[in-house]
Amino acid sequence: MERETIITLERMVAIHAGKPGELLMLAEELMDHFGTIPEAAPALMQQLGLAAGEIQSILSFYHYPVSNTPVRCRVEVCGALSCHLKNSADLLHALCETFSAEPGVIKADSRLLISRSECLSHCDHAPTVSVNGENCAGADLPGLIARIREALS
Repeated sequence: MERETIITLERMVAIHAGKPGELLMLAEELMDHFGTIPEAAPALMQQLGLAAGEIQSILSFYHYPVSNTPVRCRVEVCGALSCHLKNSADLLHALCETFSAEPGVIKADSRLLISRSECLSHCDHAPTVSVNGENCAGADLPGLIARIREALS
């Protein structure tokens, strides 16, 4: 990892030092800046006052990819009750099958991550899928496939 990247990462983490409740806020900031959670980040995140296991548990629960290579397209399929009742699990399976991906696993080329997410806050337009942070409420498979292909191009 480049020295400049480490310095930026250290500065971003230092702002939240001693504030364990700000882990998710920091994770979002890192995702916005780096497109991933850099591999060096979890060790530095201990400055928030959390143990390494707690940090890894939270990052993996919320599907934050830890990698030195940014994910080009991050797809989150809502798994909350209203989306589940509108077959979001089938949608997740179909997307993974279409793109030869496994849920929650960054593809070997580091271009795509498709995962199940907790509530994306669009329950009245279920199912909801987020593509690179943009929610697609009332998502349908053909539209999502086109949107993902566009994000990957």
